[in-house]
Amino acid sequence: MNNFKFWQNYNQKCAERIKSLIAECEKNNEQTVLSDLHIHTNYSSDGKQSLNFIINECNQKGFKIIALTDHDNVDVFNELYKRIKKNNLPQFPIILTGVEQTVSFPAYQTMCHIVKLFINPFDRNLKHDLKQLNNSYFNRAKIQFKRIEESPVLKEIFSKYAIKVSYKEFLKYLKEKNINVPDYAPLIDYLADKLKEKNVPTSDVYERVKFFNAKDDCKERKALRDARFEYLDKKYQNIDVQDNRRFLLSILGVRGVDDDYFKDYPSTGSLSVDEYGQVNIFEMNTNGITIFAHPNENKLQYMDQLKLCKCNFVAFENNFKSTNQDKNAVTNAADKLGLFTTVGSDKHAEIEDVYDDLTFYKFPIRNLKNLIDALK
Repeated sequence: MNNFKFWQNYNQKCAERIKSLIAECEKNNEQTVLSDLHIHTNYSSDGKQSLNFIINECNQKGFKIIALTDHDNVDVFNELYKRIKKNNLPQFPIILTGVEQTVSFPAYQTMCHIVKLFINPFDRNLKHDLKQLNNSYFNRAKIQFKRIEESPVLKEIFSKYAIKVSYKEFLKYLKEKNINVPDYAPLIDYLADKLKEKNVPTSDVYERVKFFNAKDDCKERKALRDARFEYLDKKYQNIDVQDNRRFLLSILGVRGVDDDYFKDYPSTGSLSVDEYGQVNIFEMNTNGITIFAHPNENKLQYMDQLKLCKCNFVAFENNFKSTNQDKNAVTNAADKLGLFTTVGSDKHAEIEDVYDDLTFYKFPIRNLKNLIDALK
């Protein structure tokens, strides 16, 4: 039966298989194992790859271990269960249970993601946290629609092109698209569809965002946006951004630019909302092994606070999409706190080219041992 006991046994079997793999590697003097411990399926709100695709691709690439870590969702394990019962899995990769939780960490002042591995999808405390988080997403959506009404950029564009949006209509949109969680991705898709209906160029939205940001009296907020825009200008210099939803999110909801941090100044309508009733990092459930996902290089000074968390952090993640500077800083910060590092692609879609160079995913045997030891 697909229940708590099944996944408890499954995790134990995965741990035993990894121990055997470690022994084999040591016998052959191999120092690394090809691993990806952060992958999203289409059960994530922004995931666009099936479980079947992931298994086949990772098998073909030679991965020995992978982890399924959907955003605040463990539904993929119902599908994995069916494949396990049908004995419909290759020998490799070993597939670890996992989840990526979005939690509140006020000092961090930006979206905070926590990867948990060797979870039990039926754990009562994990279910409690996921339920609270999913409910909090609806609260965030309400805040975001209030921000939309306050945004000088969107007010101008919506007036010019006779565009109407509402929280109530957004809920209907979610239902039509069979989306259960109002995450950033469906919100941006909803807004992008509205803009597309009126043939509004994304470049025009970007130009108006820059125009209003130049007039922002809050120097700190303005500087944060300017830094992001400089990055985007380089990244998308020769790329058409017209139907790029991630780009639209990057300009309307610059990470770390939450208007609540600048209460002495008028709202700019930022769609970046960091505190909306989600689970606090210090009270997070203790199910599984806890890893801080893709830490921000500029926020590492807050990491010593993790010692106060109810769950036991054992590692920081080196994320493929981070810069080399980030990775070095993250590794050094982990060492100082007596933690180790994991590796993850954070892959969401089939078309992402994160596996062109597999060198990054050579996970040191010593860290794999640390991962297994953490289970004790």
